[in-house]
Amino acid sequence: MSKKSSDINKSIAEEYSRRDILRYFATSAGCFIVPASATVLMATTRPAAAQSNFTFPQGVASADPQSDAIVLWTRVAGTKGPTSLVTQVARDADFTEIIAESTTTARPEFDHTVRVLVTQLDPDRHYYYRFIAPDGLASRQGRTRTAPSPDADRPLKVAVFSCQDYELGYFTAYRRMLLDDENGSETNSIDFVIHLGDFIYETARRPESMQGGNRGDGRTYLRNRDGSRRSCTPLPSGGEQAGRVWVVPADLPDYRALYKAYLADADLQDARANYPFVQTWDDHEFKNDSWQSYYDESSSPELKVAANQAWFEFIPAALAMGGRDVENHQAADFEQVDVSDRPPEAFDNHYLSLEDNNVAAINSMTIYRTLKWGQMAEIFMTDARSYRGPRGFPQELLTVGNHPYPPAPIDPKLIDVLNAGRTALNGNPPNEIDYLGQRMPNPRKNAPFGSMLGSQQKAWLRDQLSGSSARWKLLGLSVGLMRYGFDSSFRDDGFADGILWTDGWDGYPVERKELTRFIREQRISNVVSLTADRHIHMAGVVMDDFDSENASPVIAEFAAGAICAPVRLTIQNRIVSHDAELAALVQFDGTAHGYEKSVMPSMNAWMLYGAASARALHDGKTEQEAKKLENKLVNRHLSYADADAHGYFVAMFDDEQCNVEFVAIQEPVELPPEGTAPIRRRVKFSVDAWADGDKPVLKTTELIGERPLCGLRT
Repeated sequence: MSKKSSDINKSIAEEYSRRDILRYFATSAGCFIVPASATVLMATTRPAAAQSNFTFPQGVASADPQSDAIVLWTRVAGTKGPTSLVTQVARDADFTEIIAESTTTARPEFDHTVRVLVTQLDPDRHYYYRFIAPDGLASRQGRTRTAPSPDADRPLKVAVFSCQDYELGYFTAYRRMLLDDENGSETNSIDFVIHLGDFIYETARRPESMQGGNRGDGRTYLRNRDGSRRSCTPLPSGGEQAGRVWVVPADLPDYRALYKAYLADADLQDARANYPFVQTWDDHEFKNDSWQSYYDESSSPELKVAANQAWFEFIPAALAMGGRDVENHQAADFEQVDVSDRPPEAFDNHYLSLEDNNVAAINSMTIYRTLKWGQMAEIFMTDARSYRGPRGFPQELLTVGNHPYPPAPIDPKLIDVLNAGRTALNGNPPNEIDYLGQRMPNPRKNAPFGSMLGSQQKAWLRDQLSGSSARWKLLGLSVGLMRYGFDSSFRDDGFADGILWTDGWDGYPVERKELTRFIREQRISNVVSLTADRHIHMAGVVMDDFDSENASPVIAEFAAGAICAPVRLTIQNRIVSHDAELAALVQFDGTAHGYEKSVMPSMNAWMLYGAASARALHDGKTEQEAKKLENKLVNRHLSYADADAHGYFVAMFDDEQCNVEFVAIQEPVELPPEGTAPIRRRVKFSVDAWADGDKPVLKTTELIGERPLCGLRT
């Protein structure tokens, strides 16, 4: 063994136990640890210009910055067997100051993907990296950065994204972020990107269904710049038919094919090559509206394991390799397990199915984890799918649409009772419930209460929040905590705050109240929720008890719209199309009232000002006239709702403030000129840091561009 190899092994042994070393090097998990050198190394491998049999078709990426380490990723193609790749890390973009060089192996059992944890790096600095194939072909160059040292007091700037459907739109939002950052100052650049799930959509359009358009409205296939169709089908297995339009993955190769299609996008590749990503998943990385390894009552642990493995292969993250700056690290890498599809059974008190195959499937990988950014921030990335019980409002009572919704807004108190299960009303749940004018047996009378996080993750999050000394405590949530009420009080059986979206925290109100009361009682300040999922830009505060007359805000929350999945306005219009009164509260014909656009949102007003205001817009009243009809009981915690916005937001945290800028881009269904990404508007908010016992207060600071119709509370 060479002296260099001996030193490397000694260094690794000092950082990791023998068990960890064996795990990474003996189980062929596709993970490698590479310590950097304090001095510049003489590179033994140089890129060659000759033609190559190899390619790096999904580019390169980095993830989960720690103060002395970063995860690097790539996938090599053009080979069937194990392939040696050289990983190089340098201090400069010209690779004249190489400080790490090591050989790693891309193995077919992990689809020739590799994850490399580079350690012994300096805190708070940029590094450059690349991978080199056996014949000298180099990957594209990547740029990454490490977190500040644990005691540093350095501001943090993050960009937050979610919900990208490759077949339905372009990833222009990433290009807009890249352009803004290039034009900004180097000292105020984005530190890393947070992606909060729905990185892929498991629903791919069947080729024969696309003859009339991929949105069912006369569109043809979208095309990439090279002329190729923006399509994910056919899947390797052919997929499983899911309704008239879609096929969904049937196995691991199908999931891999989706990631490969998405990662062929140039804008996404450029973003991953230029910034570390910090990610969690939502439902579409497995199955829409999934919980644990189930959809409704359908059991799919085999498919859950396949989805987990594909995520692990294509989404770099410091799972078992993380936790270097924090304590109580929970995340763990993917481990192959053998499971069979079995019905759910033997639920614990948090509605976790203890059926062996379900437990094995969800435990095949653990992704909830903490990252620290000096003393400024701790980021708690959660998993809101693997441990949740079924939604608080039973699936069988949801009857509208392909992804079921109630036909009209539901009383939130009814959802509280159903979500609480056998614990409702202090352990005396009602035998019957009233739902939409019908009296029926209580379907959750003997069920456990439905948890969103599961008992173990919830305990971890509470410990992390109460033990954090960081200035800002950031929650990375795939679904938002705020209540989203829909005013139907104009009806005899209506509610000012009726619920339509039961797949998020509005369907799990018991645990939401547990969490918010814990934050209030522990006097934990400066908690900010960074979230997404609803395909709508929103900003507001989370109350300790939404049902209390003395409710008090305890969390500031910012929710990103979709990158290119359908906007909430489109989805909501489909949901309520059966009900003319509700449909009028969602959108109206703008050309009939002097607007340039034919489709205009009344939905913003419905969410911020109530049904009368939304109806007034529909009937041709001005924005000022509509606001005068405000229902003061409607979503007073909500400051911003932008139902037809695609885009993302950027959040900056320093000692005094959190500043957030929402960016709404042009509808991403046409390719803009290369190197451009037109925007519609920017909406900016600030929240001053608040002391123990005080309350977060959102302030709108600036609007640039097109005003969102009734989308800002004044």
